Amino acid sequence: AGEAGKCKDDTFIEIDIRPFRKVNTINPKTPGRLLVAVLGSSGFDATQVDSSTVRFGPGNASVVFDGHVVDVNRDGYRDMLLFFGKKATGIRCGATTASLSGMTFTGRSFEGSDAIRTVGCKKNGKKRPKNG
Repeated sequence: AGEAGKCKDDTFIEIDIRPFRKVNTINPKTPGRLLVAVLGSSGFDATQVDSSTVRFGPGNASVVFDGHVVDVNRDGYRDMLLFFGKKATGIRCGATTASLSGMTFTGRSFEGSDAIRTVGCKKNGKKRPKNG
């Protein structure tokens, strides 16, 4: 809470779940790591993200590996790549979005979300048929 007990507004940022892919598909039933890019912009320096404060998904997963800075979307701003344990994210079958929040080294809070599509899920006890 800021002055007079009012909460400070978060900075809404763009994130890219599974950057370098056209569709953000996630199989919640398989282990592994999930890559998320915190996108920099003219109003947000992604290189200042304090990865120890970042949480992702409904499970509030912590970062398991970070440090890569690259311009993911080729817009001229540096982006921060963060890895999360897929199971720890708490993403479940049928989820359509996932969110990330955290703070910068200067204490600025931020949050963002991105669309996802879950795959490898069963419906009514049966696997979904493959197209084609």
